[in-house]
Amino acid sequence: MHEESDAGRGRDDISAVEGSWRDGWFVVPIQVTFRDIDFFGHVNNAVYFSYFEWGRALLWFRLFGKRDPRDISFIVARAECDFRQQIGLEPIEVWTRVGEMRTTSLDFHSEIRKSNGEELAAVGKVVVVLFDWKTNAKTPITEELRRKVEACRAES
Repeated sequence: MHEESDAGRGRDDISAVEGSWRDGWFVVPIQVTFRDIDFFGHVNNAVYFSYFEWGRALLWFRLFGKRDPRDISFIVARAECDFRQQIGLEPIEVWTRVGEMRTTSLDFHSEIRKSNGEELAAVGKVVVVLFDWKTNAKTPITEELRRKVEACRAES
């Protein structure tokens, strides 16, 4: 039997997951699913970038209080990952924080940890460029964004 997602029942999938602040990081719990596993029984290396993306998106939504994917006003310019440990079919946590903010770009630092929060499975950095989808052009980082990031750093 096929079950409806939460979105089909009047809830969006984004509302089903909440992150929390811990030690200066925005932490999102994820349960690794069967589709993430490759033939060898561990998470495929490309999937780690999807985990980084989910943490990044939820942090952005938290910063701006919005929940619509169209409210994500940046594009990825560079993504890197250092793999430290295999992940299997298990709960994990994606830890994300904003790093350096330049004129039109900023860094998101990410860590994937086993559910105990101590075993580090991967470390990544994604550079994004703020982007206006209507004008199809990059935009400067606003003072509002800088204040929101600083407030979150202070909150945790």
